[in-house]
Amino acid sequence: DSIVGVGGGKVLDFGKVLATELNVPFISMPSTASHDGIASPIASFKEGGKPISISTDPPAAVLADITIIRNSPIRLIRAGYGDLISNVTAVKDWRLARDVVDEEYNEVAASMAEMPANLMLSYADKLDLKVIKHLEMLVRGLILSGVAISLAGSSRPASGAEHKFSHALDYLGYGEGLHGEQVAIGTIIMEYFHEKAYGVGDWELIKISLEKIHSPTTAKELNLTKEQVIEALEYAKKIRRKRYTILEDLNPTKDDFEIALEKTGIV
Repeated sequence: DSIVGVGGGKVLDFGKVLATELNVPFISMPSTASHDGIASPIASFKEGGKPISISTDPPAAVLADITIIRNSPIRLIRAGYGDLISNVTAVKDWRLARDVVDEEYNEVAASMAEMPANLMLSYADKLDLKVIKHLEMLVRGLILSGVAISLAGSSRPASGAEHKFSHALDYLGYGEGLHGEQVAIGTIIMEYFHEKAYGVGDWELIKISLEKIHSPTTAKELNLTKEQVIEALEYAKKIRRKRYTILEDLNPTKDDFEIALEKTGIV
């Protein structure tokens, strides 16, 4: 009658694909909260060592036991926070695409992705993901993010230039970061560019919130060199060209990237 996936990201992604192929409902029961895949209609796999995404039907239900998630590895939960706050720059990129290239934009989906991320950031100075209230906010936010993707019909509300940067690191095979850790650092960089170019955003607040929960905010923490980060940023400009972001809008040079990395303290 249905497929029930109990576990981490790989298990849930496999369950989503299987349920879609069998045309039955999928019930998602995450054992951790490391990304918005717990509720999204997208499954992520690797083919030949390179990341690929498969569109699936969204979960019919998500049953998240906060006690189980609370006892999962804290690094995974921190990565989930990084994935959620990346919606801040993803939605800015989406609005940019709406204004510059007249891309279709869904205000409800954008708000659904952006509001929980901003809510978490409002707790930046006292954030503690071991506190049930804060962990519930994170899990609810990741579920809303997944629903926003379903509503928009694409990953647009939750994936912008910061995700291109993470994908570039994956394609190049650099570093040892989890997806959420990579997009979090990408979010600091892209928020810096949005703030510098348009006066909208606060990259320091994002960085402070990540530091508060002891999530990586430097290249070194992900075993990345300055040269690798810059190469990934330049490579990010070449992938998913149809998705208009701050990278397409500003077309930053290598010097621009070096300045951004220095100003934000990532290298």
